[in-house]
Parts: sequence; structure tokens; C-alpha cells
Amino acid sequence: MMVGSNNRLKLLPVLCGWLALLAVAVLMVACLPARGGSALEIHGVVVSAETGEPLARIPVGAVSKGALRGLPEDATVRPQAKTVTNNLGEFSLVSSQFAGGAGEFYVFTTDPLYRNMASGGVKLDGQLPLRKELTSARPVSIGNAAALEFRLALALEVKDGLRIPMRDGAELAATLVLPEEGGAFPAILMRTPYGRDSTRDYIALAREGYAFVAQDMRGRFDSEGDSLAFVNDGWGELRDGYDTVEWIAAQEWCDGRVGTIGASALGIAQNMLAGAAPPSLKAQVIIVAAASIYHDAAYVGGVLRESQVEDWLSSNEWDPENLRLMREHPFYDDYWRMLDLTTRAKVAFPPALYFGGWYDTFAEGTLRGYDLRRHRAPNGSPGDTYLVMGPWTHGTMFDAATGGIELPPQAAGDFIPDVIAFFDYYLKGEDNGFAKRYPRVQYYATGSLVGRNAPGNSWVTADDFPPEAEEATMFLAPEGRLESTLPEVSKHSVKLTFDPSSPVPTKGGRNLTIPAGPADQRDVEQRTDVISFTSDKLSRPMPIVGLVTAQIAMAVDAPDADISVRLSDVYPDGTSFLILDGIARMSLPYPYTTPRKVTPGEFYRIPVELGHTAYVVDAGHKLRVALAASNHPRFELNPTLAAMDNPVDLRISLGGDMPSSLHFPVYAGLLHDG
Repeated sequence: MMVGSNNRLKLLPVLCGWLALLAVAVLMVACLPARGGSALEIHGVVVSAETGEPLARIPVGAVSKGALRGLPEDATVRPQAKTVTNNLGEFSLVSSQFAGGAGEFYVFTTDPLYRNMASGGVKLDGQLPLRKELTSARPVSIGNAAALEFRLALALEVKDGLRIPMRDGAELAATLVLPEEGGAFPAILMRTPYGRDSTRDYIALAREGYAFVAQDMRGRFDSEGDSLAFVNDGWGELRDGYDTVEWIAAQEWCDGRVGTIGASALGIAQNMLAGAAPPSLKAQVIIVAAASIYHDAAYVGGVLRESQVEDWLSSNEWDPENLRLMREHPFYDDYWRMLDLTTRAKVAFPPALYFGGWYDTFAEGTLRGYDLRRHRAPNGSPGDTYLVMGPWTHGTMFDAATGGIELPPQAAGDFIPDVIAFFDYYLKGEDNGFAKRYPRVQYYATGSLVGRNAPGNSWVTADDFPPEAEEATMFLAPEGRLESTLPEVSKHSVKLTFDPSSPVPTKGGRNLTIPAGPADQRDVEQRTDVISFTSDKLSRPMPIVGLVTAQIAMAVDAPDADISVRLSDVYPDGTSFLILDGIARMSLPYPYTTPRKVTPGEFYRIPVELGHTAYVVDAGHKLRVALAASNHPRFELNPTLAAMDNPVDLRISLGGDMPSSLHFPVYAGLLHDG
């Protein structure tokens, strides 16, 4: 699955750098010295080799001597236990952090900015040690080791406090990190609303021969201007991304070629920047990002993603004007078109490597961005657009644990070498064969977590996504059945109640600030205000690969209503794992530009987009569709019904000339491609 792998390039623990500040804060509390307690420990201090001053937030790791057995001499070694130094440069690793807690251990620092060291004063060549470097170091034992001291020298040149001018005269703050050897390099830019210090892990890119630039976005931290999320980052009157790229390209330390990298908000900033088409932009690595902020982030299905929008804006202390603007524009209008990369299909896009997760809040945004560049942009580089989709949530990218559920080990992925090979090929022009050898598409097909021989749970490589597949339809039928044939009934419907004082709660799914992933839906499905439709046991595995939709025929005895649809995989023991869910509003049909009047009591066909997936429902399992009139707090409650402050009845039509149905692609080839 990996191309251009190089053990010296194991740069980052994860690619989601925007979470770095939170992670560091948690670790700093955890790593305070535990002296005086009952736990045995290895402890020490990290200081500057130049000044002797303590160095805070330096990662320190340890690995047991026994763990090195059988490894090649040039193998990169990752720590088994790790922490970071506190403000006094102190660290401690306690026995509870190690399996067994006995034996000898090698201790080493792993900071991207410094020349790292292992216990005994052994200097490391890279950010992580090689086996042959550790075996020349001095091992220590927990509980009887003297305090360790690491004296670290800078491995890179850092220039902080840069002021980059924008076209309106505002100056945005940035930090520049350069390789020690000097000269002109390709540059990699990261624009962030979280403070440029949160990009620390990515500094390691400079160790690979790049000029790394981290910039505070307009109005954030040390940058001037209004704090409006993404409004000035695209192709409007102000074009901060464009201006930054071209300023970098003109500097003496840059060779004129600029790439970008970043996850989440940093990925959205990249999409906005790409829409402005700066000529010096040559490559992008876009991780878990919305392509259209309306469709992928703020108003999925035309319904406000309440927890995501409100929590993100408040927790990151954005100007309240942001929430006011979002609520002031509930329809897809000109405000949102300026925040929608898909409106820019005629610009020339650079090569891009996309990473996304099936349970990520921006899963559809990742796929939308890939589709735009690969299929819709005539002036782009469709042959140089790549996609990796794993089974991950927003907060568990590249990990085998998704939403508290442990997936098979192969669900994890180390894509750092791929990222470096991508940049080396498209920014440095190295002839490493990336474009010829790297798959255009890699996606993980999730399968049953029970049974050794269950299909799925494997990576699939392809030339494109989604694959050509057979379209299947299943109908919602009386008595809670989900059938492959149209029910032989006429004018049959079932009642669904919405009570604004007791909305149906969110349980897993594609969330940002609340628990995400394939959560068990049984407690939700047992509510009286939820109607479930379940298929018979499958006689053979069903690989669902591509876009899943539903058509719900419904009426309401009120001026409006929402319909939430959840699709789950029902295991033989009754566990009901969520695959996908979606929502739609009766009064706001696609493309969400113009509301319509809903006549109480009249049936409407409501399309609901649940999203894309790659999921194998195993033989002996069942498919289940659960309907509700709310999914809160993921989505806001229908404001019309919430204002009525009393329960409202909906009718769901089954069969006849107004059937309700589920539509999904079945890709039989997946059972062989995996």
C-alpha cells in the first residue's frame, strides 16, 4: 500500500495537527513528575545545549531493550511509552506506562526541531531513532536509574514573527523553518486558525529539504484583520491564501514552488486557496476537509449541524459574527457559493493527495473535493489526484480504534512516507516514480468484527471511486420489514411522532465535537418515536460501495418536518452498528436554495442522502433502516415544530404508489479486489 517508503521519514504521530494543542495540554498534565508516589519511574530533564535553559513540550519516549530483538539495524523505532516535558523541562515515565514494567529501557527525545538524543548522550540522526543508534546508547532500569539529562541543539533554522502583507494592507503572522544548509527550497505552507504553534509536528518537513511556513489566518492569534472563518481565504475581494503563496514564492529562501498541507480547518483553508488558483501553488495534501462549507459542514441536507457549528465556533473563540452569518443564511445562496470549491471547476488545480474517513464529519467533503479535481475540472490535473479513505472518525485518523470500537490492525495506516514521496515528486521534481506506482484510490472496506473469515476488513486499491456497481433497492414494508420487492399494499402508512421536549438523540455517526463512529443503535431504536425496518438474514455477504440514499414518502399535520434516516448492520446477537445516516427537511428540497410551502396532510417524496461508504454486511447479518423526526444535537430541531412546543404526528407511506425505499450500490468485485 505504501510507495516511496523511507524509514527516515517517520515524521508525525498523526496527520491531524490541528488537535496538537489539546493533545499537548493533556500530556503535559500527565507527564508531571510522579516522585513521591508508589509508581517506579524513569525521570530527567531536557535543556538547551546553547543556553542550558529548560525546554518545555519536548516529546520523550522509551522502548524496552527486548522490543529491539529481531529488528533490522536500519529499522526506525517508535516509542512504547511517551510523554512531554513540563515548563521546567522535566519528564517522568512511570512503570504503569510499560507492559510488565521491568527490564531495561532506552529513553530518547523525538522533537522535530532539535537534534534528538538517546540515554547516554547518543545523538540521533533523525527525529526517531534507528535500532543501531539505540543499541549504542545506554539502557536504563525503572526505579534505580539516576536522573537523565538531554542537552539538545537546534537542527533547523527558525525565524518567528514574520509579517506577510495582504492586498488590503493587513499583515498576517507567520513562522518560517528552514533546513540548516541554507539556499532556496520548495516551500510547504500551513495556514491555521488554531495558532501557528499548533503546527509543531509538521516542522519536521523542513528536515526533508523544505522551507516550512506556518501562518495564523486573518484575525487569529497574532494576525491582523477580522476573525471571519474562511471568508477571506478564497477567491473573494480578499484572497489571503493566494497572497501568502505568491509572497512565499518570491522570497530568496524559496525556489518558487509552494505546496500546502493540513487537516480539518487547515484543509478547508487549502480548498479555499486552491479556488483562487495562485500560479505558484504546485501540490496539496488535504486531510479531512469540507469542499463546500454549506453542504459538508454547516447545513448537511439543508439542516443546521447544530453541535458541530456551535461547539466549534465557541470552543475556538471565534467572533460571534460567524454564527450570526451562518444562521442568517440557512439557504444555499451567494454567501455560501463563495465558500464552495465546486463552483470553481474552471480553475487550474494542482496535484492533490486527499485523506478522509468513512466516519469523519467531512467524509463527503473529501469525496466531493476528489471528484471535482478528478472528473469535473477540465483545467486541473485529474491524473495527479489521489484519494485515501479509511474507516476513521475525525479524531481517530490513521488509527485502528474508531469511535471506541477496535477494528482489525490493518485498519490503521502510516501514510507519512506517502506524503513525503508525493511532495518530493511534485515539488522537488524527484524521479521517485510516485505517479506511476501510487494507486489513484485506496479505500478500506469495513467488515464484520466477529469471525476470522468475515469478508471485508481490508484495503482496496482502484483507479477511481466509486466503482461501477449494481444499484439495489429495498422497500420499507408493514410490520417493520425491509424487503427487496415492493409491498403489495395500497395507501398504507405508519405513524411517527416528534416531541420537541424529548428529541431522538444522536448516537455515533459523522460527528466532530460529540462521540462519533459506528455506535450500537439499539437504545435509540427501542424508543417509541423511532420506527425500524429490518431485512431478513442475508444469505451471502453484501458489499455496499458508493452513495447510499433513501426516498421517504411522508406527510405531517404541521407546516414542516424533518426526517432522519439511519442505516445499520444488525449482527446475529442483535447489535446494531451504524453504517450511515442522513436527514432532510420537507420545506427545503435540494438544492436547498428556495423553501417551499408544505401542505399539512399531503404526502411528499423526500430524498435523503446518507453518504458514501465501503462496507460489507456479512452473511447472517441484517440491514436495518431506522426513521425518526430528529437526530439531536447533531442536527438542530426543526424550528417550526420546536416553536409549536407540542408533539406532532408524521405519516410514513409504505408501498402502493407512494413507497418509501432505500437505494445503495452493491459492488460484488470488492469481495475479490480486497
